[in-house]
Amino acid sequence: MLPRHMSTQMLSRGCRWPKQMNLRFLSTPPSGEPTEKPQPEKKLSPEEAKAEAAKVHVQTLKDMGSIFSSEGNDDATQPIDTAPIFENPKLFGPLSLLHQGQVLKELQDKYDKKWKKLTETDKKLGYYIAYGDWGVREKFTNWNTLEPPLDLPFTVPSKIRTATPKPSDPIKKLEPVILAETPVRKEQFDIKKMDPVTKTFIYITVFIAMLALARDKKIGEEGKPTEVLIEDKQAMERAEKRAREELEKKVEPPKPGKKWYYLWLR
Repeated sequence: MLPRHMSTQMLSRGCRWPKQMNLRFLSTPPSGEPTEKPQPEKKLSPEEAKAEAAKVHVQTLKDMGSIFSSEGNDDATQPIDTAPIFENPKLFGPLSLLHQGQVLKELQDKYDKKWKKLTETDKKLGYYIAYGDWGVREKFTNWNTLEPPLDLPFTVPSKIRTATPKPSDPIKKLEPVILAETPVRKEQFDIKKMDPVTKTFIYITVFIAMLALARDKKIGEEGKPTEVLIEDKQAMERAEKRAREELEKKVEPPKPGKKWYYLWLR
């Protein structure tokens, strides 16, 4: 490629370009030189794809939490350090739903891999989340012992009449088991200890329903709403026009029928 001052002089003097010389702009690559090809996107491994999905999930939860928070940098929507929770599983219960989801996600990622790689702390945290004394199982104080669960409705060991049953032995139906009547569950299912706000709403709903039933029973058929008919003038005019046309067709005299002539060959 010629310098700019030489090309300007050649054009001003009416000179021709050499046959083997090609004009090339600075923005275009020379002929024969390889152009840069776009690099293909790198495919993520299954583990990397799961990690990216987890990041997107956490970011979505943070965005949803920021909608309801007054400040953009609220600590309630920020990820936390989960190491202390793995060391002390009892810290899992007081966490918010967002942070509990973060811990469960990390623990689930570990459980999705080989179980041989699980540490003792991972196993203890998973066991505490499933059977620990938090949430609705707050009063299950014997979760870390070999005793049966407190809401188990059967006696341990089971009481059986015989270990060698015979075909002639009668089979009786077991008594129904209601888990809500176990001592540890009675307080959770106790309706009498309902909060005052819920009781107020229930009483108001029952009162309105009874008032509506009494009003409907008293009014009966007399209070039936009257049906309002809306007349469509255009539809009525079209119906009258069709009726007149049909009447005119009936009044017209019948047209004489065609006469047919038959040729008889003898």
